[in-house]
Amino acid sequence: MGGGEMPEGMMPPDMNENGDTTELPNNQNRENFGGGMGGSMGSDDVSLIYTDDNYDSYSNIFDNAKTDITDEDKDRLIQALKNINENVDIENSVDVDEVIRYFVVHNFVLNFDSYTGSMIHNYYLYESDGQLSMIPWDYNLAFGGFQSAADATSLVNYPIDSPVSGGTIDSRPMLAWIFNNEEYTQMYHEYFNEFITEVFDSGVFSEMIDSVKEIISPYVEADPTKFCTYDEFLTGIDTLKEFCLLRAESISGQLDGTIGSTSEEQQDKENFVDASDISISDMGSMNNSMGGGRGGMMNNDFSGEGGDFSMREQQPSSEDSSSNMQVSNTADINSSGETNEVPPTEIPTESSTGEEFPNNANGNMMPGNRGNMNFSMDNQFSESTSQTRSNDIILIIVTILVLTAGLAFAFIFKRR
Repeated sequence: MGGGEMPEGMMPPDMNENGDTTELPNNQNRENFGGGMGGSMGSDDVSLIYTDDNYDSYSNIFDNAKTDITDEDKDRLIQALKNINENVDIENSVDVDEVIRYFVVHNFVLNFDSYTGSMIHNYYLYESDGQLSMIPWDYNLAFGGFQSAADATSLVNYPIDSPVSGGTIDSRPMLAWIFNNEEYTQMYHEYFNEFITEVFDSGVFSEMIDSVKEIISPYVEADPTKFCTYDEFLTGIDTLKEFCLLRAESISGQLDGTIGSTSEEQQDKENFVDASDISISDMGSMNNSMGGGRGGMMNNDFSGEGGDFSMREQQPSSEDSSSNMQVSNTADINSSGETNEVPPTEIPTESSTGEEFPNNANGNMMPGNRGNMNFSMDNQFSESTSQTRSNDIILIIVTILVLTAGLAFAFIFKRR
């Protein structure tokens, strides 16, 4: 998704499928900001850390604004970040209910290619009248896909109260306020319990995934362009189902205290839910390969700290869609968090090296619109794999030769 391109099949948040802008109510006196890469993904402004009141300290946000913004708009954003970092006036600075629900689902699916991962990116930050909220973006490497060589048991039991990788909770202010207040932490746990009960304990999840498998399997089997074999596809679905059910079981244990919910408490692994039969790579990996098959597999190893409950969609409003813009830059990732008394959670890999790898990524800014703050981070990895898709290359060469022969034949026939 480099070069500012929209993912295929997706519309900008402010446009419908016909390309027309949609308008949400009460969009006056609000502005739209955007964030591209504009520097390190691990920089303080991308981490949403309050530095000072200087506009230049938030260049990754303001320099990528999608519409003209005023100093008043900048001041409103900075004030919200300041409040979150200082843990004051949270109710007026964050959409509390939305953000807690967001992090419940986010922390369940274990997407470390995100704000809570070492790269600190791949999110929308939505602002309305001084309140901030998070909108999901780029979850193709969820369910441990970002570190496909990691130990499945450690991932299934990953602590819900130490959900950060490659840093500390304090280094992620948009998350930290939840754990800095007992009332918000209790809400977080209640919403987690609600999520597990209504989606997993009820059987809804199992019924849903079995139904989807039955519906799409014939099409996958017949698709000549699929990224894996049909058997790998079936294995991937079964693995995903088992992973989620075991994850739900572990979180239930974390909520009732039988399993530690923080990285410190999880030094004792006696009651961990066993997921040793699962291979994370069976669900896919960084470069679309499954089970280490076509295209090879990139292994990542890193350490870190670890109502209706659907993810409710938020759409930016649309006063001035004509001023949308897209930005693509290259950034070197070097993320570090503040020190914390709780030691970071180690996600062991099959080789148990315990190393943390820096990454390079290309990011683009999603188109946004006037009337909100919409900060997005996206990445695309440029990788060299040892297993080239030789069949695809041969097919391309043959196609070019056939096309060339056809053009030559047409030219000769026309002259005659």
